Amino acid sequence: MHVWLRNEPLNSCAINYPISHHINANTLRKTVNYAKNKGASGYPKIEYSIWRYIACNKISIPEHLAWMYFESFYAMSNYGNQRCIEFDIEINKCKSKEEQEKIKDCKRVDLYQFILHLYIQQFYTIDLKSSIMSREEWPVNRSDGNDRKKSKGTDELNFINFVTKNFDEIISLFSFDKTINQNDIVSEEIQQALNFILEGSVDNYQTILPFSQLLKQSSVQSKMNDGKMYVKNLVIFLKNYIEMNPFGLNSCLRNGKRITATYLGGSMDPKKYGKIITNANSAPKNDFIVFVSQVLKQTLVDNSQTFLNCGLYIDKCLSSNIYILQSLRSCSIKKCKKSLLFVGPTQRTVTVDNCNDCTIVSICRRIIIRNCSMCNFYLLTPTSPILLTGCDNIKFAPYNSTYPGIEEDALTAGISDMINLWDKPIVVTQNQSLIGLHWSLMNPSEFQVISVPIETEIKQQPSSNELINKANEVFGILPADYERELTERYQILEINLELIQNANLNQEQKMMLQRFIETSFKESLQINGEQKQLDHLATITNSLNTQGQQMSN
Repeated sequence: MHVWLRNEPLNSCAINYPISHHINANTLRKTVNYAKNKGASGYPKIEYSIWRYIACNKISIPEHLAWMYFESFYAMSNYGNQRCIEFDIEINKCKSKEEQEKIKDCKRVDLYQFILHLYIQQFYTIDLKSSIMSREEWPVNRSDGNDRKKSKGTDELNFINFVTKNFDEIISLFSFDKTINQNDIVSEEIQQALNFILEGSVDNYQTILPFSQLLKQSSVQSKMNDGKMYVKNLVIFLKNYIEMNPFGLNSCLRNGKRITATYLGGSMDPKKYGKIITNANSAPKNDFIVFVSQVLKQTLVDNSQTFLNCGLYIDKCLSSNIYILQSLRSCSIKKCKKSLLFVGPTQRTVTVDNCNDCTIVSICRRIIIRNCSMCNFYLLTPTSPILLTGCDNIKFAPYNSTYPGIEEDALTAGISDMINLWDKPIVVTQNQSLIGLHWSLMNPSEFQVISVPIETEIKQQPSSNELINKANEVFGILPADYERELTERYQILEINLELIQNANLNQEQKMMLQRFIETSFKESLQINGEQKQLDHLATITNSLNTQGQQMSN
């Protein structure tokens, strides 16, 4: 008999910031009662209009943050990716903010589970004073009464402690009175709400059951006093049988299978290859993890099924170029430096934490950035990027790349290329004077298209113009200023090519020009740091050629 906390509520839903000190068990209990009194618009599903009124007028949360919390829960509530795309397109067609608000107001989510979503945000209560003093500050769980550092998504034991210690209070969220009797029956409705954070198994992980179904199993009911779902019985059961998530990150690192990347090039020192670990062989199809760590001075390219719909973790990579060309479920990037991190369309949240001097290229439902400096973000996202504490010198730009199959991957992730809020970040801080000081929009003159190093269909003898157009391809719609900059840039190239072709140079002049162009190009590669990536790609090509020769022999 096993019960554990699900991965997704914290990995994909948590904002990791105390929006308001007014969000607590008491105010959430009042929210439930207020919503129930509003009839069908508040219960069993709560409309955004009801939540917005409560958040803005009762809990003192700014309207854009109220929507951020609501939308983050809505996006992972299994309403379907196509429904998310339709909603994004509908919002994009609106001609005024009033029209957008009318559409938002009609969106509904399960009231009880939404309340749980808000409650578990308290697990990460940030010490704002220490966040100012130290860039290495991590969230502090005040309910434990100590200063132990927490790591989102990896410190599962602390989250278990948080839930078990506060389980009585969690049950009380759905009662009229803040005091709850230990002999009260936990209703079927509350049991179903707990499915949001809990699941389990009674057959050694062969079948994964939502918590409410787990409680109906005879082997579980036999552990209950009188077979009744009293509060006290449920608390005892949870404390006795809860365990680390068998499909979580910690378990993956201990018991997962080590795999190799499809393409990996760079230093020949195996210590710099890093490690890629997955639990895909044991975890449910919609809940497996791939962990990429400590890739040093390498170029890694992977478009295999290994990464399809996984929860991806990229950790402690240095001076590397990493391309994951698959649709993902969620993505966490932590403690990377001087690296290019290209991740495929992500269905839920991309979190970037404690990174320095990195370029992140991402199509995602949401991106949360924290404790990062000197990073460039090339984004396609239907929601505003969320910028938390500890960030400095952050630049945002529109999405700047493409690769074969990107349209299908974006559709799988439920993201349309018709709406992109890359330039409307939300800065979450209690110090309003800091808003706008630590981020900027990239100047179009700095904008660069990134070509993914993977084979594409090009004619055997393409013209110069065809190569230029191929290099200029970007998925999605570029803003006019950036489109104009690229057009002017490539027009200059076309003019120069035409001048060379019409110059009637002799053979010696052609050789001199060629040497000048090659020298200038190599100098540019060295200055921009691109030469290392080309060297890495050369080692990949040589390795593939060697493998091909061995197979032919």
